Amino acid sequence: MQSKSSTNYYKKGDIMEKKLQKFLDKAFEPYGEFPSRADVTQELLSNLQERINDLKKLGKSDDEAYQQTIDSFGDMAEIMEHIPHEESATPDEHLQQVSMRNKKLNAMSLKQADLTDSNLAGADFSASDLVETSFDRSSLVGAKFKAASLKNASFVGANLTDATFSSSDLKNVTFDSANLTGSLLKASDIKGSTFVGATLAGTDFRQSDLTDVSFDNLTLDGVLFDSSSLKNTSFKDATLRDVSFHHSAVKHTIFDGTKMDKITYALLKSAKATLNNIKTL
Repeated sequence: MQSKSSTNYYKKGDIMEKKLQKFLDKAFEPYGEFPSRADVTQELLSNLQERINDLKKLGKSDDEAYQQTIDSFGDMAEIMEHIPHEESATPDEHLQQVSMRNKKLNAMSLKQADLTDSNLAGADFSASDLVETSFDRSSLVGAKFKAASLKNASFVGANLTDATFSSSDLKNVTFDSANLTGSLLKASDIKGSTFVGATLAGTDFRQSDLTDVSFDNLTLDGVLFDSSSLKNTSFKDATLRDVSFHHSAVKHTIFDGTKMDKITYALLKSAKATLNNIKTL
């Protein structure tokens, strides 16, 4: 027999799911019906539910988690630009043409696909299922992964200059040796991902969950971590130049042996970060 607390938990989950479904239905209402609408809606619903669960684990109330999640959803018109309104080609037909610039692969299931060493500059993977897909050493300059599912994907040595990953599931993604110059990873779940040897310049991690992520020994130039979750995020022996941590809780962020400019140091100190063996630039 289910306990009363367990029953209440599932009721709350059902209520939240219906609330999110209503939000998505209203968002899609101006665009009518189209072939991929059901799949796209389900993918977005799953991403929103995961975002809410993560925020609740961080101590947010149901209302706070819901509001912060829909605030990070983004502009619907922009999302629709990346979603096909007509019958699209099959996955095999798409994969035959992935080297074409600006090829649209959005709302597709390419789970566990091998796209290593591919020219995918400008490709659009928005709202796609890319779980465990390999993009190692691929050119993805300006590629779009908005609201995509990329758990356990790999981008080792990939060129991700100006790529967009906003509102995506990036848990346990491997970004080792990748070039993330100018990349947008805003409002994404990045827990468990690795960035060993990655290039981080002008990279935008705002409103993202970077719990337990390591940036040890890296050089970060003009990187944004505003309003992000940085619990146990490590910057040991890293070099920080013009890095922003506005509105982020940095009390449990690790900065041992970090080199940083004086402005970054002053801002972190005022935020009560633990700053051991710091060297100012």
